[in-house]
Amino acid sequence: MEGLRRDNLVARTMFPRTLAVLVIFFGFVLSGCKANLGEETWYQVESDNFRIVTNGDPAAVKTLAADLERYRAVALQLLDAPQDSQKLTIYAAADRKSYAGLVGEELAEMTNGLFDTTAQGSYALVNLDGRNGKRQLRAREFLFHEYTHFLSYNGNTTHYPYWYSEGFAEFMSTMTFTQNGGYQLGAIPEERAMTLIFASQMPLEKLLRATVSNTTGDEKAQVYASGWMLAHWLIMESGKVEQFKDYVKAYNNGADPVKALETSLGMSLAQIEEKYEAMFEKGSFNLVGGAIPADFREARPVVSKLAPRTAVAEIGHFLVMSGYNLDGLLDLLQYAHLAGVDSPKLTAVQADAETHVGNFERAGQLLASIPARYRDEIWYKNVDAWLGLNRQVNRPGDARSRDELKKVRDQFVFLVNNDSDTASHWYGLAMSMEMLDYPREKYVEMLEQAYLRAPRQVHIAQWLARELYEQQDAEFFAHVAQPLMLELESEEEFEQMKAMLAEMQGQKKSTDKARTTLARKEG
Repeated sequence: MEGLRRDNLVARTMFPRTLAVLVIFFGFVLSGCKANLGEETWYQVESDNFRIVTNGDPAAVKTLAADLERYRAVALQLLDAPQDSQKLTIYAAADRKSYAGLVGEELAEMTNGLFDTTAQGSYALVNLDGRNGKRQLRAREFLFHEYTHFLSYNGNTTHYPYWYSEGFAEFMSTMTFTQNGGYQLGAIPEERAMTLIFASQMPLEKLLRATVSNTTGDEKAQVYASGWMLAHWLIMESGKVEQFKDYVKAYNNGADPVKALETSLGMSLAQIEEKYEAMFEKGSFNLVGGAIPADFREARPVVSKLAPRTAVAEIGHFLVMSGYNLDGLLDLLQYAHLAGVDSPKLTAVQADAETHVGNFERAGQLLASIPARYRDEIWYKNVDAWLGLNRQVNRPGDARSRDELKKVRDQFVFLVNNDSDTASHWYGLAMSMEMLDYPREKYVEMLEQAYLRAPRQVHIAQWLARELYEQQDAEFFAHVAQPLMLELESEEEFEQMKAMLAEMQGQKKSTDKARTTLARKEG
């Protein structure tokens, strides 16, 4: 990490062991009744780089938006991240009940915030209530954590091990700001302190090998807490930040996570574990401070109350896009009908949901009911294009309609011309062009555009990798396939991609050797 200043490290943070008595009272009970999200009053709080949709206190959320802009300015400097990152939409639920309405009961039990990337864009979620009474402080930490993920992962294919991804986000989440225009980092997050006190740290080798899929629900809190502690040592005490960058490269190239860390840091696992254990036993952690960038200007977020029709359509769109709690869409639609806050946009959201589950006829009926004056809107074109494409995809090749596919293609052309940042438009255009028998180089060009906008979307990367393999483009194939292998959950798909990569790398070595030999002869 660039920019962390270690001067004047007089402040320290310690495990708040007095919190131990609070565990007896620590908890919450979800109400048995469901949140009716449509009845809530929703606001939009917008700043230069954030759009927050919330049913919480707009004044408090306005303060959060200003804090996020301040955090972003510091984080971009520390991470050496690009300044032109896209505006992030955040859904900020007022309490646990409405948070559960957005993400479902199971996720609401396990999380206070989420971040996700899709082919339609990235978004974050936060429960403003948190799990204790410090509402605004906790919400700020959750948002800082999720936005760290956004800065780390948006628009690139770099993968970090699970422990570091979450541990570093926790490290950044406790950033505070001083009266003299500075910031401070390094404090221990309270919930992680309690995990370390009551569950202890995770054994180091297990932590280094932890993944989202091989970690149980009970162990996730240990990964976050132990990952925070190890990340704190790496950043604040190890003096090996540059060497750790070599580890990240090796990890992304498929190296064993334990051996790669030993090699990169020049330390044995036992030596690293000694430092790791000492951090826990000491229970105190250095703080570091710095100045907020001089060119930063305090944000002035704008608050606007969303009309009920707009709010219901917005929440409905989120439920369909995220897929976390699709069951909640029916309740929302029923409320909208009874309350008279239906809208053409909400009808399109419902059609999108029907398309997702394969009810193409019903989706078509819904879209046909939308007045003609709305049919050039991007939200309408998007749903209609995907409905048309899915209809054709689900037919045998000889039963597909070229005329319908041409209409679909033209709709996606409209979408990429009017909303070029959205990867799903380019992806749909590539699919329609392939089905219309365009030359491979033509539709792959569109597919590459989708990949550049959403490189972490597995379905896009898998298709592009296959096309590059067919084209024998070894260099670009390796660029796509190597990070993709870290995303594949199927062992069969992983082994297939691994074999293809080995084959392409072998061919590239043979070609390079032949070129070198020829150059020597010509020389």
